[in-house]
Amino acid sequence: MKSSFLLSALVLWAAASLAQQAAGSEPTAEEIQTIRKILELPPERLTRMRSAIEKMERMSPESRREFAANLAKYETATPEERHKIMKEMRERGSLGARVLEHHFKTLTPEEAKAERARIQALTPEQRMEFIRTLSEKYGPEVAKEKGKADAKDGDKAEKKRRKLAEGEAPAAAPKQ
Repeated sequence: MKSSFLLSALVLWAAASLAQQAAGSEPTAEEIQTIRKILELPPERLTRMRSAIEKMERMSPESRREFAANLAKYETATPEERHKIMKEMRERGSLGARVLEHHFKTLTPEEAKAERARIQALTPEQRMEFIRTLSEKYGPEVAKEKGKADAKDGDKAEKKRRKLAEGEAPAAAPKQ
């Protein structure tokens, strides 16, 4: 599903480039196939693709190159590597959510409710700018909290594992 979303975003990007071609040039067979496939998509997929393209348009040239490199890695990666790449991309994207959560914790419940309503009323661009401002303000604190949470998760995993007796081998995982 995630890979199909990324692929779909790229397909839509290709279709958008078709629309920007000079009036006298003919579309390629690949571009026509891409547009035909896009026309078959349900409205919610088109909405997600449009959102993804708008985000790509707002990216800096450096961010675009980095994103393109990640997609190239993703295409050639093994399933395990793909899982890791998607996890890293999600974690980078979740910084805004962690920053907002931290910000709301600094407010009283009433203030947090009012702040949520105010943020929802902003345009997507204004919301991103607001989150950037909060990231600059709370970035180091949020990073410390994430480090503590990761350490706690590691401690929990360690506590769940039983110690092996001397000479005992770990049990093999069941075959599927």
